[in-house]
Amino acid sequence: MTSRGDYTTTQCSALGHSEFTIHFERDVPVPGLELMLIGYFEGAVKSGTKFKPGQTVQLGWATLRLTQREDGTLGVLEPDLKHELKWVESVDQSLFETWRQKEVLESLGLSARADFPRQALQAIVCSRVWEATGFLMGRAEATGPTDSGWFIGCMDESHDHQATEALSVIPLIELAVRLPPLAQFLALPVGVDVIATGPEKLRTRVFVEDEERKPAEGSYLAALNDS
Repeated sequence: MTSRGDYTTTQCSALGHSEFTIHFERDVPVPGLELMLIGYFEGAVKSGTKFKPGQTVQLGWATLRLTQREDGTLGVLEPDLKHELKWVESVDQSLFETWRQKEVLESLGLSARADFPRQALQAIVCSRVWEATGFLMGRAEATGPTDSGWFIGCMDESHDHQATEALSVIPLIELAVRLPPLAQFLALPVGVDVIATGPEKLRTRVFVEDEERKPAEGSYLAALNDS
């Protein structure tokens, strides 16, 4: 674990642009995780992008907002997942979830097909999923602009997932708050199904177009299954 604290870009001021400061509220869970966002901002400024306070930035599935800091740099806010409409100056949750989603994609050889949904998009979930210890996840083509294409159900064979009263529609951000381990699969593309059991010690099987796809040896997902 690396230390919590602030990390600042160094290449933007030479191009006539404010530098960026990203803040971690807790210990950084993955060494070098800050470079994901530092590199994004420095690369975008080098390419001519101009960022302003109040502007939103999409990082993977997470929506970030820029703010003016007293030190003259641009700060980065993320949504407080447990308090609707509240923004906090940190990047802990957003960077870690995006990192995990990328690791899952790479584990399965699906990085080129990454399909990061926005947090506000919706999923269909079954009414028993919140108490379940096993989950069926599948992504189909979206049916509208607010639909992510994701379905999340329990593994109780007696529970009719075709019955309207057994299903509800929720934003993906709610799923991430209530069942955090499932958020790491949300960037998988259409045509992928996941069987996940846990959630404390998650084990997964992934099917791509109905064929099981084993995670690469030594990959993040392989290690997760072996833990």
